[in-house]
Amino acid sequence: MDRDDRQFVHAFARGLAILEALSREQKPLGNSELSRATGLPPSTISRLTHTAMELGYLRYSKSQRVYELTPKNLRLGYPVLAGMTLLDRASPLLKQLSEQTGETAGLVIRDGLHVTFVEVVQGSELVAVRLATGGRLPIAVSAAGVAILAAMAERDRRMLATRVRAHLGRRGGDLEPFNACLAEAVDHGIAFMRDTWRRGIGGLAIGLDNNGEAVAITIPIATGSVSESDMRGRLADALRATAAQLGDAVPLTRSRPGV
Repeated sequence: MDRDDRQFVHAFARGLAILEALSREQKPLGNSELSRATGLPPSTISRLTHTAMELGYLRYSKSQRVYELTPKNLRLGYPVLAGMTLLDRASPLLKQLSEQTGETAGLVIRDGLHVTFVEVVQGSELVAVRLATGGRLPIAVSAAGVAILAAMAERDRRMLATRVRAHLGRRGGDLEPFNACLAEAVDHGIAFMRDTWRRGIGGLAIGLDNNGEAVAITIPIATGSVSESDMRGRLADALRATAAQLGDAVPLTRSRPGV
């Protein structure tokens, strides 16, 4: 975004940065921690947290001197979820997919350079990966993020992939797994990742078109218990079948330019 845009309200953006930081960290934070997370001066953070608390979006713990999000923030998300007709269609199919495979299944949307889980059905296997609705992962290290990228129009995919690579590079991440996963997902319409986000965690995902917006269905897995052949065989077959039932699945073969 162009921060020199006269229509851009910096104060509003700073306030949202506070809420996003608390959501991202998923734990209470003090003013100094919020300052580090957002890059904003402590004096600015103090005014923003006070305002958000007065409006009911933050709760303050005097004993620990930290702020946490209140349930009032959920009001902002309910209209978004209510408007996702795909969510209604996907929920029973995700439940079916989870029951069939024993693994956790989720529906994911893009959130900037991250993806957010808007629906999660926990797996029954003891080693199934446990995720929560509202959880976020960087696009660069998640199968769902790569699947969403692969489902986008070539020009949009190229632009977003460039931003993802730059973001990953600034943090000293390894570009090779991301590039290889994206190339395969563009070719075959399904993304596979193992141990990229965190050792022992992987996943597979397929991108779908939701009224012109790319989303993904995904199965996160524990790599210590689920082999790559099982991912690419049994689990991939189940995921493809679910995608086909949802409709508008990304074709299994796509052109490679612009990955």
